[in-house]
Amino acid sequence: MDRYDELNQKILPQFTTEKRTKRFLKALAVSDGKAINIFRRASLSRTEGYSTYHSLHRAGLVYKEESREPVEPRQRGQKRKKALRNYTVQAKMKFHHPFHRFWYTFIVPHAESIEANDYTPFFEALDTSLDRYVSFTFEELSNALIKEIFAHNDPISEKGSYWDRHNEFDLLARTQADRLIIGECKWKGHKICKSLVSKLKSKCEKSGLKPDYLALFSKSGFSNELKNSKDPSLLCYDLKDFERLL
Repeated sequence: MDRYDELNQKILPQFTTEKRTKRFLKALAVSDGKAINIFRRASLSRTEGYSTYHSLHRAGLVYKEESREPVEPRQRGQKRKKALRNYTVQAKMKFHHPFHRFWYTFIVPHAESIEANDYTPFFEALDTSLDRYVSFTFEELSNALIKEIFAHNDPISEKGSYWDRHNEFDLLARTQADRLIIGECKWKGHKICKSLVSKLKSKCEKSGLKPDYLALFSKSGFSNELKNSKDPSLLCYDLKDFERLL
């Protein structure tokens, strides 16, 4: 218990112990990062939610990743298409440091039992949710890997996740030669097979994206069909490829 109190005081500003701020951070840790979903999980109004975000942003704990979805231009007096009238392009809120996301995913929700020296709830949560937690970090490392791979021949000019009103993509990167890379990252216990490629192509078509490369990142490798593919636009990376980042 003494060690928990010491860490809690050292790594977090004092104001994060406030109930509203703690609810916000716990919601951010397990949500998709969109403001509306964070505020709903944390039971915060829009005003309360953004006020809390700005305080945390000033303290250097969180930031926004802006959406790269193109905004359809409108002429003055022109009405929006019916399908878009209730749709708003949203940024995503994220932790600056992965450790803070870990702290609010696994430690804070079980603080009372940890303080009572009962670690069972913590380890149960770790056992059931660790893969989901790691999958987000795997996406960030995949973005770093694609940047490293293209660094010499055609450097990456922009990267990150991508979302629009139709779909979400783990990775969308563009090179200096304006080549588009769309990626899917799978931190799963089974190999990726060709059906995922078909699904990814379908998502790209629905979102109006025309990638030059489809990049697949897999914890557990790929089916023989994918490993033996001669398609130069299909890029497959397993855990051994991530050694390049070490």
